[in-house]
Amino acid sequence: MAFDPTKPLDGAQTNAPEMRNQLNSLKGLVDEKQQQLDAQAAQISALQTQNTAQQAQLDTQAAQLAQLILPQLNHDDQGAWSVAYIGTLPALWQVWVRSDLNNDWTNTAAYAPANFPVNDIGLVPQGSQWCQIKICGSDSSNNTLTPFSNVVSLGPVPAN
Repeated sequence: MAFDPTKPLDGAQTNAPEMRNQLNSLKGLVDEKQQQLDAQAAQISALQTQNTAQQAQLDTQAAQLAQLILPQLNHDDQGAWSVAYIGTLPALWQVWVRSDLNNDWTNTAAYAPANFPVNDIGLVPQGSQWCQIKICGSDSSNNTLTPFSNVVSLGPVPAN
């Protein structure tokens, strides 16, 4: 029996079967709504799981994209340095060097992108046993425009 909001009638004497039917009908409606809520909660949980997986994919793609926009400093077997970079080229590539002669990173040179590739002369400190080089892009007033590149190591660099 379906719930009848007109029962029991005002002033009518109630009987147990009629009240039981009314209450059971209301319980059936409550149970039906609970099933709908449970189904919606399961859908929401599935969407949250899907969103978490999609966010992880986006984070991975963002990290890969960030690697693409970092300057990539390269050194070949003939001693030539080159830079790969996606984006608008900066006015200058600042060259930062550290070695066994000076363990602190020092901005030692600046080259216009058109001047690459550059050879080892002038970049590798004379008489050094090891050195590390990295670059960053800057404008003409030496304001940094790009993050630092990868670090290229030459010689037996000690572990810090």
